[in-house]
Order: sequence, then C-alpha cells, then structure tokens
Amino acid sequence: MSQHIVLSGIDGGEHGQVLRQFLVRKRPRAVGIAAAFVSVEGVRRLSQILVQSGGPQCRLIAGIDNAITHPEALYKARRLRWQIRLGHASQGIFHPKLVVAGQNFRRNGLLHGPSVVYVGSSNLTIGGFQSNVECGFIAEGEECSASAAKAFRLLWNSSTPATDRRLDRYAGEFSDRARRRKVSELVELGVCESQPVLSNIRELRTRRPAPATVRADFARTAWAGLQSFTGEFRFQVEFPKTAGQVIDQMVRSGVGMQEQLTVYCQADGITRQMSYRFYSDNGMFRLNIPNEVPGVSWARTHRDGIAVVEKGSPGGAPLSLQILKPGAEESEILGRSVALGTWGKTPTRVYGWC
Repeated sequence: MSQHIVLSGIDGGEHGQVLRQFLVRKRPRAVGIAAAFVSVEGVRRLSQILVQSGGPQCRLIAGIDNAITHPEALYKARRLRWQIRLGHASQGIFHPKLVVAGQNFRRNGLLHGPSVVYVGSSNLTIGGFQSNVECGFIAEGEECSASAAKAFRLLWNSSTPATDRRLDRYAGEFSDRARRRKVSELVELGVCESQPVLSNIRELRTRRPAPATVRADFARTAWAGLQSFTGEFRFQVEFPKTAGQVIDQMVRSGVGMQEQLTVYCQADGITRQMSYRFYSDNGMFRLNIPNEVPGVSWARTHRDGIAVVEKGSPGGAPLSLQILKPGAEESEILGRSVALGTWGKTPTRVYGWC
C-alpha cells in the first residue's frame, strides 16, 4: 500500500499525470468521480486516462451550483457512456473532489474492491489537471480506499440523475449566466478552456474556432462583423447560418419566408420595421437595416465593427439592435464568444452567438 501527498502546478507536477500513473498500474474495472466543476477539456483528458487504464465503467457526479460546470462536458460524458448525476447543495455549494477506483459497482451503489483513491482540490478541468496549484492525497490499497467507496456511494445516492430534461434545463441556465458574466470572470471560473486575448475582430479572423460550449438553441444574442455588407438604400448585413438561426428562433419566424420584423434600436431608442430573410443560395440570413440607424454611416465608411442583435425586452419589440464600433464593448462580446466557443467565420466575415 502506498500513500502520497500530490502537488500540482509546482516544479512541473500535474494532477493528471499522477492520476494516470495510478490508474494505468491498477487497471480498475470501475471508477467513480465527484467534482464541483467539470469542463469539456477535463472530460476529454479523463477519458484518455480511462482508455489507457483499460476502459473501466465510469460514474460521474458533477456539481452544477453557480452554473460553472459546462453543459457540453456533461453531454460529452454521456456520449462516452458514463453514468452521470448532478450534485447540488441545499446550503452552500456542492464542492467535493473525489476519485475512487475498483472492481465494480454493486446494486446499492457501493464500489466493490476499491484499489485507488484521490481526494484533494483538483476539479475536472484543464486548470485542475494541469495549470492550477493543487494539493491532494492519493493512495492505493483496499483498506485505505474502503471509506472512500462509502463516501462516493453517499454522494451518488444523494445526487440527481442527469435526465435529458434536467440536462437541457441546466444548459439553459448555464447559457443565461454566461451571457451576464464578464470575460475575465469566465476565465477565472474556468468556464473557458484558455484565456482569450483579443484586440479587434481582425485578430479573431486569424484564429480557428473551438468547439462550442453553449448550444445555439439556448442563445439570446447573435452578432456579425461589418467588414462586408451590401445595399445602398438599406444596410444589408448577412448573418451566417448559426447566428442567423439564433435570430430566427428569437422571433419564431419561418426559414425561407420574407419577414417584417419590429426592431428596437438601442442607440436612439427608436423602434423600426426591418426585413429579415433566409437566402438558400448562400445559406445566409440577411437583415436590412435602415440607413438612419445610428452607426450605419460609420460602418459603411470604415467597414468595421459588429452588428449585435439581442432578444427584446418582454412587452416590447421582439429584437433589439446595436452597431458597435471597435472598443471595450465590442471586445467583451468577441471575448465572450471566444471563451464559450460560440463563433465561426466565413471568407468575408466573423460571426457569433451567446
């Protein structure tokens, strides 16, 4: 039997490397994990470790307090055929970090033949696996792990099964919270996988989009770069497919139909009629913005900035529009889409949603 205090983030040590070493050596048939926060990259890295350990059955309890765990991480874990439950605290937050491995799970939820246990500070995130300074206790041997197996059973039995309905409801909550968070907060909480560093939309055009962590059907904002547009009498802005579908679902219009929309313009407080249509020849949605809308003249001259369309306030126009010049407000929207992976690009424009 061996026992170790493990430090990560100091002198090159990583929690992921130590956990891999123990699990590969023991090759358990079942693994139980409880984590307060779970990210897409965290699930990906753990799945690699499990494959190298012989592909054991996996049970995951993911904390959902404060909507920090990625819903896409949970969908990904389910596609890997992990059993998932959602951890939530009636007071405080769900905050354990526990890994226990053994032979199999009995009907009562107890892990039979526990052989490896980790308990410490590392979450199932890229920070927990690699970059954060973390401290944990890891041991092997059935005697040492028996109490950990009982602890995991208690956590598992007190958690909520992750049904389709519960996961979708949580994904909507995550999306709502993410839209209200600043980019710096998304980075600090580990909601995004890496720190987005953006100065303007031209820099974004040189990047490759990452997998989205917020589904488009939960989005309430769409944006498109104004480096390309058409129209003299109307400022015709094209929203590529995903961003256009976000607008479409916000007004519940029919794709392929000419639509007259009532849009509130934030810059001058005036509500205007605008047409919105899907063009099947290029797969674009086109919003025709009147020339007198504040920001249109500047965008025509400078071919820069972004058009932002949001869901309108209850009782008002269904959509709200603003044209943003390069600056802090534009950078915050771009950074949020980078952090959440909710952006894409065509040869002529960058676009996103959140």
